[in-house]
Amino acid sequence: MKNILSLSKRNCLLFLRSPQVFFSSLISSIILIALYFLFIANLYSQGFNEAAGLALTAGQLDAAIYLQMIMGVLVINSVSLSTGMFTFMAYDFEEHKTEAFLLTKISSAQITLSYLISALTVSFALNLLTLVVSVIIIGAVTGVWISAGAFFAIFGVLIITTMVGCAIMLLITTAVRSSVAIGVISGILGTILGFLCGTYMPYSNLGEGAIYVGSLLPFTHLVIWLKQIVLGNVFSQFGMPDDISQIMQEKWFSAGNVGLCGADIPLWGMILYSIIFAIICFVVSMFLIKSLYKNRKHQRVRKTKAEQQ
Repeated sequence: MKNILSLSKRNCLLFLRSPQVFFSSLISSIILIALYFLFIANLYSQGFNEAAGLALTAGQLDAAIYLQMIMGVLVINSVSLSTGMFTFMAYDFEEHKTEAFLLTKISSAQITLSYLISALTVSFALNLLTLVVSVIIIGAVTGVWISAGAFFAIFGVLIITTMVGCAIMLLITTAVRSSVAIGVISGILGTILGFLCGTYMPYSNLGEGAIYVGSLLPFTHLVIWLKQIVLGNVFSQFGMPDDISQIMQEKWFSAGNVGLCGADIPLWGMILYSIIFAIICFVVSMFLIKSLYKNRKHQRVRKTKAEQQ
């Protein structure tokens, strides 16, 4: 356990001391927030009161729009931040540092768990900080505060989201093993998830094809789960009837369950699907890494013996 914690601390420090990797991990979220302030927020606000049959104040509507946007940011961050952490795993592959680790008493499982723990720690901590700061800023500006129950519900979902994101990105890193490729994947993936998860704009503007493809991604259902929590909470504060609240969530904010490729599967079933998908990614990653480390360790031993002779 001591070896795992030491390696995990080393990985976290590498990430926090690398401004380039840190910034590139957040670039997708920064772009998303900028786009919302520039024009996407207007897509949600135009005609909302008429469609809902209500008269929400500008502050109330802004609170709903930006809180549900932050839910998408949290999911994208769980992917991009863990990708940034796993960049150092790819660096270690490229620089043959893993072979050096394996010449000590550290096992391949301990090395892998250290990368995973580092990614989980950094991703969750920075995401939690993002959530707290966002709730405070939005509450101070709009006068709308989410309840303590909703906050802790988001906290719990954030733990699951972080675990799913890290497990999937561990598999991608294991397959690619290139720091350059990981950086490219991080940027592209953040943009793709923004569209397919219904974060950039409602599904009604994207078509059925986007819904079908998005339903295959675990992150889509996690975004929906988070949106339902926060929108259900603020809409109830606004006095919006439950039936209208549900319609507005589904039609206006892409917070309605999309099932799986058109199949009507409840949201809890899709969350279970997401967790199982993440477990499979983790198991496959461990198998691939164990085989890879075993081969590299043998190569390093043979190389060392050859140099000694």
